[in-house]
Amino acid sequence: MKVLVCTWNVDAAKPETLNSVDNAGGNDNVGFLDNVLSSVERPDILVFGFQEVIDLESKKMTAKTVLFGSDNAHKVSRSYKLWYDRLVYAVRVAMPPDCPYSVIHTENMVGLFTCIFVRSSEKEFMSSMAITTVKRGMGGHYGNKGAIVSRFVLDDSSFCFINCHLAAGQSEKAARNSDLAAVLEERSVFPEALNADQGVVFTGGGDGSMILDHEFVFLNGDLNYRIDQRREAVISSIRAGDLQYLLGHDQLLKEMTNNRAFRLRIFHEAPITFLPTYKYDRHSNEYDTSEKRRIPAWCDRILWRCRDASKVETLHYRRYEVNVSDHRPVSAGFVVRLKKVDYAARGLVESEVSRQWLQEERKLVQQNRLFYAELGWI
Repeated sequence: MKVLVCTWNVDAAKPETLNSVDNAGGNDNVGFLDNVLSSVERPDILVFGFQEVIDLESKKMTAKTVLFGSDNAHKVSRSYKLWYDRLVYAVRVAMPPDCPYSVIHTENMVGLFTCIFVRSSEKEFMSSMAITTVKRGMGGHYGNKGAIVSRFVLDDSSFCFINCHLAAGQSEKAARNSDLAAVLEERSVFPEALNADQGVVFTGGGDGSMILDHEFVFLNGDLNYRIDQRREAVISSIRAGDLQYLLGHDQLLKEMTNNRAFRLRIFHEAPITFLPTYKYDRHSNEYDTSEKRRIPAWCDRILWRCRDASKVETLHYRRYEVNVSDHRPVSAGFVVRLKKVDYAARGLVESEVSRQWLQEERKLVQQNRLFYAELGWI
């Protein structure tokens, strides 16, 4: 089963901004979606996880809608629909006519937007589909930070996809760690999967109500982890092509290695071979030249988790030269090995095990009777 995940902080860019070539050389605006969709041949699952789909003014309007109620919600939702329509069109055009796709999940939350496609031929094998949100802004009351979490069962394997936007700021590592812990440990994030064989489909004795109950978990987003170095040193290393030096100071990688309590410690990430994806001047290949002069960083990441890591193979992990946002998009392709249970054969095995256990149980009871009889206790 092939899985393709694309994450991008669009910085409120509209889909039509991808239609034109600007003066900055080497940009990939026009061909971006086609290039993403062709990065994995005929993927079975397509996941687009975007952040900051709406601009700051719209965020304020959305906050008023959340806190006080408003009739302006349609103005916000229009931004999501524009991207939804563009993705649906791009998938239909890019994929072969004999390989149609269907949208199974779409959700938004104050800038976050998730859209998941599957090959139409796989829909009949899917069950227990659910999607929800976890808010982390304003003490968990507002969705400007947090995650969209979706899940489904395919054959007898469970999938969970997390699209998140974590706390910003060079020094806010602890807040990001806290955001992740809250998302991953959210109880009853999903309804119990009543129509699935929980002992087969989920892991660790879970019932599918929590994220880590699922066999395959993919996490993408603007995680906002930074590089702990001065800006001049980072820029110098980028120009010299010394990514290994920078990766040694990447907050996320250091947390995964050194912090035993870090919730992403059980996740995997493919080796990073591309330049930091944040923060660029819009319509430019230059890192932030504003007064803030933010330090470049690999904010945009894709990670995965499976108890049996041999079931997941990474096909690629790369970025795209799209310059309409202050972030560069990233995609990752995977091959995952699903399980399909032969329930007839399983039933026969269960019956045989039950029969053998009943015989053993009777044998043990008889042995105990004889033992206590010899002692004169019975």
